[in-house]
Amino acid sequence: MSWGTRFSDKLTRNWREKLVALVLAFLFWLLIKAQTERPPMPYWQQMPPPAVQLTPSPPPIVIPAPALPVEPKASDAVAK
Repeated sequence: MSWGTRFSDKLTRNWREKLVALVLAFLFWLLIKAQTERPPMPYWQQMPPPAVQLTPSPPPIVIPAPALPVEPKASDAVAK
Protein backbone atom coordinates (compact mmCIF):
# COMPACT_ATOMS: atom_id res chain seq x y z
CA MET A 1 0.00 0.00 0.00
CA SER A 2 1.43 3.39 -0.94
CA TRP A 3 1.33 6.44 1.30
CA GLY A 4 -1.31 8.10 -0.91
CA THR A 5 -3.84 5.32 -0.49
CA ARG A 6 -3.14 5.11 3.25
CA PHE A 7 -3.62 8.87 3.59
CA SER A 8 -6.89 8.86 1.67
CA ASP A 9 -8.02 5.86 3.70
CA LYS A 10 -7.32 7.70 6.97
CA LEU A 11 -8.99 10.83 5.66
CA THR A 12 -12.18 9.15 4.47
CA ARG A 13 -12.62 6.83 7.43
CA ASN A 14 -15.08 8.36 9.97
CA TRP A 15 -15.49 11.44 7.79
CA ARG A 16 -18.71 12.53 9.51
CA GLU A 17 -17.06 12.66 12.92
CA LYS A 18 -14.09 14.53 11.48
CA LEU A 19 -16.39 17.07 9.84
CA VAL A 20 -18.33 17.58 13.07
CA ALA A 21 -15.06 18.04 14.97
CA LEU A 22 -13.90 20.70 12.49
CA VAL A 23 -17.21 22.57 12.67
CA LEU A 24 -17.24 22.50 16.48
CA ALA A 25 -13.63 23.67 16.67
CA PHE A 26 -14.44 26.56 14.34
CA LEU A 27 -17.51 27.54 16.37
CA PHE A 28 -15.60 27.43 19.67
CA TRP A 29 -12.84 29.54 18.14
CA LEU A 30 -15.44 32.02 16.86
CA LEU A 31 -17.09 32.31 20.28
CA ILE A 32 -13.78 32.92 22.03
CA LYS A 33 -12.59 35.40 19.42
CA ALA A 34 -15.84 37.40 19.63
CA GLN A 35 -15.33 37.96 23.37
CA THR A 36 -11.72 39.13 23.23
CA GLU A 37 -10.85 42.72 22.50
CA ARG A 38 -7.88 43.61 20.38
CA PRO A 39 -5.48 46.09 21.95
CA PRO A 40 -4.99 49.31 20.00
CA MET A 41 -2.11 49.30 17.59
CA PRO A 42 0.88 51.24 18.95
CA TYR A 43 1.59 52.98 15.67
CA TRP A 44 -1.94 54.47 15.62
CA GLN A 45 -1.39 56.03 19.06
CA GLN A 46 1.90 57.70 18.12
CA MET A 47 0.70 59.31 14.90
CA PRO A 48 0.33 63.10 15.03
CA PRO A 49 -2.95 64.67 14.01
CA PRO A 50 -3.35 65.42 10.32
CA ALA A 51 -1.77 68.65 9.11
CA VAL A 52 -4.04 71.64 8.59
CA GLN A 53 -3.15 74.43 6.18
CA LEU A 54 -3.29 77.67 8.18
CA THR A 55 -2.70 80.12 5.32
CA PRO A 56 -5.23 80.44 2.52
CA SER A 57 -4.25 78.96 -0.77
CA PRO A 58 -3.12 81.47 -3.43
CA PRO A 59 -5.56 82.36 -6.21
CA PRO A 60 -5.20 80.29 -9.35
CA ILE A 61 -3.11 81.73 -12.17
CA VAL A 62 -5.17 82.46 -15.28
CA ILE A 63 -3.26 82.45 -18.56
CA PRO A 64 -5.16 84.18 -21.37
CA ALA A 65 -5.55 82.39 -24.66
CA PRO A 66 -3.31 83.69 -27.46
CA ALA A 67 -5.00 86.17 -29.79
CA LEU A 68 -5.24 85.41 -33.50
CA PRO A 69 -3.24 87.75 -35.77
CA VAL A 70 -5.35 90.32 -37.55
CA GLU A 71 -4.91 90.46 -41.32
CA PRO A 72 -5.39 93.83 -43.03
CA LYS A 73 -8.46 94.19 -45.17
CA ALA A 74 -8.11 94.73 -48.92
CA SER A 75 -9.70 98.20 -48.67
CA ASP A 76 -7.11 99.28 -46.05
CA ALA A 77 -4.19 98.16 -48.25
CA VAL A 78 -5.46 100.17 -51.25
CA ALA A 79 -6.03 103.29 -49.18
CA LYS A 80 -2.41 103.48 -48.05
